[in-house]
Amino acid sequence: MTEANINAALDSDFKDFEDALQNFSAENNTDISVIITRNEKDFKNSSLLVQSPQEFLETNNFN
Repeated sequence: MTEANINAALDSDFKDFEDALQNFSAENNTDISVIITRNEKDFKNSSLLVQSPQEFLETNNFN
C-alpha cells in the first residue's frame, strides 16, 4: 500500500473505502489485469477488467 494509492482511494468515487484501496493497489500493479469479486457493482469505476469468480474460471484455462 502506497500513499498514492490511499490518496487516490480517498479522492475516488468509490462508495467503499476498502474497495477503493484494493482497486488502486491493483491498478498500480502492472502484474494485475483483473479484479475477481462477487460484488462486481462495487468496482464499476475500475479501469481494470472486473469478473465474478465464475466468469474468471470460465474464461481462463487452468488445465
